[in-house]
Amino acid sequence: MKFQNYRQWLGFLVAIAILFTFTISFASAQEGATFSGRIIDERGNPAVGISIAIHPYMIKAGGVREEQFLPQLVRRTGLKGSFSITGIPPVSVKLVIGDDDTRTKTLSIEIGDLILYPNIRPPFEEMRFSLAPGSETKNVVIKVKTEVKPQIRARVVSADGTPITEAPIHIRVLRTDIDESGGGSSGMFRHTDAEGYFVEDLRVDDEHQYYRLGIEYQGYLAKAVPFILHEGQPEVHLLLRLNENPIPEDEWARERLFNALDEFLNPTSVWVVNPTNGHAYKEIYCHSIEHAIAKATEENAYLASINDKAENEWIKNIFGRSNFWIGLSDAAEEGKWVWHSGEPVTYTNWVDRERSTGNTDMKDYVIIEDFSGKWVVVAPGDGQTRFLQKAILERTDIPVETSSENE
Repeated sequence: MKFQNYRQWLGFLVAIAILFTFTISFASAQEGATFSGRIIDERGNPAVGISIAIHPYMIKAGGVREEQFLPQLVRRTGLKGSFSITGIPPVSVKLVIGDDDTRTKTLSIEIGDLILYPNIRPPFEEMRFSLAPGSETKNVVIKVKTEVKPQIRARVVSADGTPITEAPIHIRVLRTDIDESGGGSSGMFRHTDAEGYFVEDLRVDDEHQYYRLGIEYQGYLAKAVPFILHEGQPEVHLLLRLNENPIPEDEWARERLFNALDEFLNPTSVWVVNPTNGHAYKEIYCHSIEHAIAKATEENAYLASINDKAENEWIKNIFGRSNFWIGLSDAAEEGKWVWHSGEPVTYTNWVDRERSTGNTDMKDYVIIEDFSGKWVVVAPGDGQTRFLQKAILERTDIPVETSSENE
């Protein structure tokens, strides 16, 4: 390569220097920093299950602009109170300890010879800093004061007993009042630690409740024996052994896995006899209307037909704690509603916004809304059915195992 004058030569050298600097900077930027240590309580004991997060932010004219949490930079302390956050980008970040200011108060942060103490006002829950690319900050000691809450400490193992370590899992917890008058549920994603354990706080209501907990990992499911949390009980120890027959990988859509875990957790439903018409009804779990129809066929049944107000009220009272599919559809001919059983349509209970004479587009099926008992026209996969998990089956003949509404 020849250069005709000094300026061309100098420009070439400057371009090479800029390219070299950019390359080095880019490579360094890709090398994330590490921040690790342990969290202890006031007595020096390991603080288990405490959330610790690195939250990137940007400083711009006029103030600080916060960025969203990066999932890979959020951790919970393990059974020894330890944590390790890797891949921290070379930008301004803040360290956030605890899920909220009522759960955890930071008392001090010790980094080498430097000890940071909290301000009295406002409550000190975070620290802003930046780390050099590729640096390792180890043996950080964070002392906290935490509100004591009941916790689940569980170990996840495969069917042969091998611990499932450093793995993402989906957790589902169902809570039911002892008298079955109410309850609740929660779902979350967690990581097991190096020994296969995870820790999760339990929500406790004023009324005594029993809990059902299950997990999903790569299509495998496991559940604990239902338990009651006794007053003052600090923790529940569980062993969760995964089943041997996973959900096929081609069915790993998130909604499918969620539905499968809910069905796995709930006790097997029984046929309930309506004393007015002598028909038997049953609640089933399903991940689509097609799945519900297939399960009805397997049960020698059909999706429920509702022929009068009394039947609608009975079904609502027995099964009406969530939305569910029933057997009304105009999929065969737009605007012509028919029951899955083939019975004529003699009664409807549409919500005010629906028209009993027909609908448009892909809204060809009907669900009952929880509590109100009103009917809504829906399309499979739309916002109202994306997480719909239940359907009501009906049979005119009474199966052997039944229950009665009057029991």
